[in-house]
Amino acid sequence: MRSGKISQSLLSLVLLVLAGGCQTFLMPEAIAPVQLPFIKNSANECYYLDEFMPVPDALVSGESGAMRLRYYTYKLASYKDWDRREIVLSFYSRDDKCWSLFEEYYVVR
Repeated sequence: MRSGKISQSLLSLVLLVLAGGCQTFLMPEAIAPVQLPFIKNSANECYYLDEFMPVPDALVSGESGAMRLRYYTYKLASYKDWDRREIVLSFYSRDDKCWSLFEEYYVVR
C-alpha cells in the first residue's frame, strides 16, 4: 500500500512539473519595448548616437559616396507616436561622429 502512495505522489510531482513547463512555454513573459529618444528628422540636427542611443537589435553600417550610413533596427520599441513596433531609424554622417536622421519607419508583419 505504501508503494502506491509513493507512486501517486511521484506522478503528482511529475504532472506538476510538466504543467509548469507548459505554462512557461504557452505564456511567455511580456517583453518591455525599448524606449527610443525623440529625434528630429532634420538635416539641421546633429546627434552623437554612440553616446545615447539604446543598443539596437540590428545595426547596418555602410557608405554612399562621401556619406556614411547607419540603419538601427529595434524589434520591439516605442518611438514618438509608435508604441510596441519594430522600428528602423536611418542616419547619415560626413564624419562618423555627428549623425542626422533621414528616415524613420515601423515594420508591419
